[in-house]
Amino acid sequence: MKKELPSKRMEEIAETVEDMAQYKEDLYEREELKEETLQLVVFRLAREWYGVEITKVKEVIKVGKITYLPSSPEHIAGIVNLRGNILSVTDLKTIFSLPHEEPTEKARIIAIESGVLETGFLVDEVVESIEVPVSKIEPALLTLPAEGGKYIEGQCKVDNKLVALISVEEVLEKRV
Repeated sequence: MKKELPSKRMEEIAETVEDMAQYKEDLYEREELKEETLQLVVFRLAREWYGVEITKVKEVIKVGKITYLPSSPEHIAGIVNLRGNILSVTDLKTIFSLPHEEPTEKARIIAIESGVLETGFLVDEVVESIEVPVSKIEPALLTLPAEGGKYIEGQCKVDNKLVALISVEEVLEKRV
């Protein structure tokens, strides 16, 4: 002989079972921990790829007239007027001993800011802005020449391109 439960009691049990099912779904639907990422602006110098943290980029501008400064270090291409502010332009090709060529229509100046220091990186082409998982960033190659190698803080592979990450602070502190 089966004993019937009152209908009110059946409703309570049904609600409890439903709550448990929802709790189980919530437990499994929780977002996995997001991996820390680094956003980079990727650019080209000669036939090599470089990146700089997007947090240090103020803006990207077309190359206009760069005024040469007599007695300036070799890596300073000159200065530009950026909306009333004078910005020095750093020629990264000189720092990395890369071949020079005439700027093309794709050439850009990436205005960089770190703390109170500012400069513009003269680059052949700004390619893209990407997000890279920090775990994919490797130490810089030991085969880099010593003089240029200290300006690279790491590297990562993006779409079959090896992208060297520039240490903005090291470049900004370069004096000679």
